[in-house]
Amino acid sequence: MAADCHLITFYRPIVSNNGHSCILVFGKRTLFRFMQKEIINYLSIHCGLFTENFRKVTESFDADAIHDMRVAFKRIRAVYLLAEHIDHKAFSARVNEGKLRLLFRYSGRMRDAQVQQELIARLAEENHTTCHEYMSHLEKLEKKAIRKFRTFISTIDAGTELAAGAEKAGQLFQQSGPETIRTHLITIVDELFEKATQLRSAGNSDETLHEIRRRLKQCHYLLSTFSTDDPELPRLKTTLKRLDKVNEMLGDWHDHVVAVEYLSKFITGHRDPGEAGFSRFEMLTAHTMAKRDELRVRILAYAGTKLGI
Repeated sequence: MAADCHLITFYRPIVSNNGHSCILVFGKRTLFRFMQKEIINYLSIHCGLFTENFRKVTESFDADAIHDMRVAFKRIRAVYLLAEHIDHKAFSARVNEGKLRLLFRYSGRMRDAQVQQELIARLAEENHTTCHEYMSHLEKLEKKAIRKFRTFISTIDAGTELAAGAEKAGQLFQQSGPETIRTHLITIVDELFEKATQLRSAGNSDETLHEIRRRLKQCHYLLSTFSTDDPELPRLKTTLKRLDKVNEMLGDWHDHVVAVEYLSKFITGHRDPGEAGFSRFEMLTAHTMAKRDELRVRILAYAGTKLGI
């Protein structure tokens, strides 16, 4: 990306003067003199949200708290990726996530089981059927995931893990000039969009769409470090709204992908094909697959029109 490509007049990919496709084009004024403060403040806010929701999770395993804890961690992870991009020798995102990587994984299993209960109840109603046995199965999966999460967090100090990584990232940002932070932020977001575009041209499998989703989320989290009220960034609000929309659709799609996987495992491991009522689960799976495929078509159309992917 050209050195004079700055921030955001977003609509479609634009070819910069070096011939590369840019999703972001910036003006030449110095817009990032407060970049250090904004990045460190953003990191601090989401560390606080992680801590607050982690406490709620350990007290009640509330579904909303699990979701909010995971979102806060993903935003922290995006800032860590920026720090690594600035100086990969001084900062490793993976190393500084520490054991929180496993906490995130264990919490994902709880989250999936909870989301699936809500989703399957809705899909069963749409399909005019019942699936009490499967709902009981999902409840058991949730309880199992909670037990594993509890066991894991008893072996770590999440607060210490978080503070150590955040402090190291903050120190790196303090030592980096605003121009350095600005350049790396521009570059990493452009690289993420570029990779998403390349993945889109490679096909539309579930695996490919998952990787596109991951990169668009990181773009959204990094761009969220800027104020949408900044008069110098007139199209930032539009950009973030479009990323919000596509990520919401991608999240819904992902839930249906997981639903198909869970249903398939349940059918294979827990049901006798000759058992009365077995066809209900096959019909529910087919309905879920159809919804998943419909969402995929809508996502690709929206991403192509609004994001140029």
